[in-house]
Amino acid sequence: MTSKAGPPPPAAPVIPSEETEKNDKLPASGEIIPTKHHKYEAIKLLGKGGFGAVFLVKREDGESFAMKCESYDVKKQVLSMDCKVLRGTFLIQSPHFCSVLDRGKAIDRFRFLIMKLVGKNLWDLRIEREPPKFSLNTSLKAAEQCLMAIQDLHTVGFLHRDIKPGNFAVGRPETNEFHTVFMLDFGLCRKFIGETQTKDLRMPRTSAPFRGTTRYASLAALKQIEQSRKDDIEAWLYMVAEWTVGALPWRRLKGQDKEEVLRWKEDIRTGDAHDEFMTGLPRREFDTIMSYVDSLEYHSIPDYDHVHYLLQHACKVILYL
Repeated sequence: MTSKAGPPPPAAPVIPSEETEKNDKLPASGEIIPTKHHKYEAIKLLGKGGFGAVFLVKREDGESFAMKCESYDVKKQVLSMDCKVLRGTFLIQSPHFCSVLDRGKAIDRFRFLIMKLVGKNLWDLRIEREPPKFSLNTSLKAAEQCLMAIQDLHTVGFLHRDIKPGNFAVGRPETNEFHTVFMLDFGLCRKFIGETQTKDLRMPRTSAPFRGTTRYASLAALKQIEQSRKDDIEAWLYMVAEWTVGALPWRRLKGQDKEEVLRWKEDIRTGDAHDEFMTGLPRREFDTIMSYVDSLEYHSIPDYDHVHYLLQHACKVILYL
């Protein structure tokens, strides 16, 4: 005698995750978002990170912009840091940063900034190539512009602390800015000068929580030592090596493998590991850059002109190869 199956158990109630709730608060495609000055239509999501999202929007006159927004209930507000950084870079008229053109909020949902729309980031531009690297000339030109952006950021008193290819993008051909590199994403920035009239350097903390991306992070960042200007330049060096050669020796390691990545980065300072790291790079100039960066300390003011000179020298050398 077979027994009949009973009625299925009631389905467990679906409890929306924190992530789902945040997404529900962000703009929907086709939604009209007003500010005091204009109305913008959300067209599509361009990118999303731990601190918010970026949307393609169109103004009522048909012009396209980027809208960076963060949910009202994020634990750490980053749009205010974006505003501080971009206000400073606007005042020095840096060509490597997008100005804030408009701003607003959807009450109880999200805050947002309207900014210039830029093109693809340098990570995407590299990996869509075969092999996945830039030509030496392109590598050095991009390196130079990214270093200019880092220098301008430092000039206005901020460290980036997350230098990586995804945080730099080229301008759009439509605006004739395809050959200009823009720095993006200031959520991990830290002001390194004090608020006093003398603008003294802030005292380093005895220990600092890790900030950055493991693949490009400096030795100090991986050791949880307070970062300074030299650490942005060290991260820049790894980034440039990657897009010039096509890969870094520790590429297979993950974000949590900080100790192993640290050992790799210590090893490439000398011996066979150093030779391997420098293969495919303009050896003399990049040897000098690495030695120079390693000589800097927390209080050091980097000689950006020296590094620019070495990049320009490398560019001249390849013309004669």
